[in-house]
This record gives sequence, C-alpha cells and structure tokens, in this order.
Amino acid sequence: MAQAALGSLRLYGVAAVESGQLASLAEGTSLLHYRAIAAIVEPGPYTVTAVDDEAMARHIAILENAHSHGTVLPAPPGTVFQSEATLMRWLELHYFTLTEALAVVEGHAAARVSITTSSSRNGDEAQHSFASLAAESLRLLRSQAAATVTLPRADGDDEEGVVARASFLIDSQRWETFKDTVSKEALRQPALDFKVTGPWPPYDFVRMQFGG
Repeated sequence: MAQAALGSLRLYGVAAVESGQLASLAEGTSLLHYRAIAAIVEPGPYTVTAVDDEAMARHIAILENAHSHGTVLPAPPGTVFQSEATLMRWLELHYFTLTEALAVVEGHAAARVSITTSSSRNGDEAQHSFASLAAESLRLLRSQAAATVTLPRADGDDEEGVVARASFLIDSQRWETFKDTVSKEALRQPALDFKVTGPWPPYDFVRMQFGG
C-alpha cells in the first residue's frame, strides 16, 4: 500500500524569480528556490491518485494566480516529489532547460482558439470544405503568434461542429490585437464561428521531463 512520505511536495510549476524573493506567487503555496528560479509547491502525499475536478480546479487557480505575477512553466497536474532534496536535484539537473523555456514564454500568454461550423449558415456555404477554411484561418493567426500548437480533437467535437482547435503563444502587449485579428477573420469567414479563451498560462507549450 502506498504511504504518504514525510516532506513530499506537490509541484504546480516553476517560476522566474528575483533573488531573495520570499513572497509566494499563489495563496497556500511556497517557493523552493534554486538560483534564478523557484518551484511553486505545497505539501502533498507521495501517492498515485487520480486528479479529480477539485484538484484540477485548484491546480488551474494556482497557476493562473502565479502567471498574473510573473513568468511560470506549468507542471502536469498531480506531480509530487518524494522530498525537497529530490525536487532540488531535479531543478539543478534541468536548470538550463528550465531557464531557456522561461525566457521563451516570458511576457507571453496562451490563447486557445476553437473553430466551429456556423449552425446559421446553409445553402452554398455548406458546400465548402470547412476544414480547408479553418486551416486557412489558422495560418493567418499563426503569423501573429510566437508559437502555435494544434490541439487534439476532444470528445463531442463532431456533435458541436468543431473543425479545428489551436493554441497560440501571444505577446501580452499584443493580446487585444490578436483578438481583433480573430474577430476580423470571423467576419471574413462567415461559414465558421471562432471562439478565443485566455489569456492562459502556457500549458500547451511546456512539456516537463521527470526521468533521469
């Protein structure tokens, strides 16, 4: 039977911090410093458990709070290190990769865009290839972003008429410009509906490695 390890830590993300910064970036968490970065952590049982809705909501809330205060790399939900020493070794091992990733996402936020077929459009427009139209729009939006990730299809997409999903890493100072571009694209492509959510932490642009 799995047992909670004394001193185990739940990792929410890694942030760029000023030297000597003591204040937490999110309520209920603390910072574990290594050079110019810090892990956002809280005590947590060292067990394999499913991430339920409550835990996921807390994970998102903490990362959004931290993201509002600075640059953060999100960790996968449910990530727990056995001890502070283990986490410090991981920060040391991956320090340069983490600092490079922080430099890439600094001053940026993620915009998630979903494109659906417009239920109010029929007739000739229904003959168009919606996937082709969506791909054309995504190419245009990609020119506004520092990076783009095509998101996998989700359950229910067919029923909801979703033809494409993507995440765009956007300069925070150009956020409104990006939203305006999406709005103009929606006018240009009346057969499609566009939805933008965010600004989000860069969930879709970070893949942390925990092996080795």
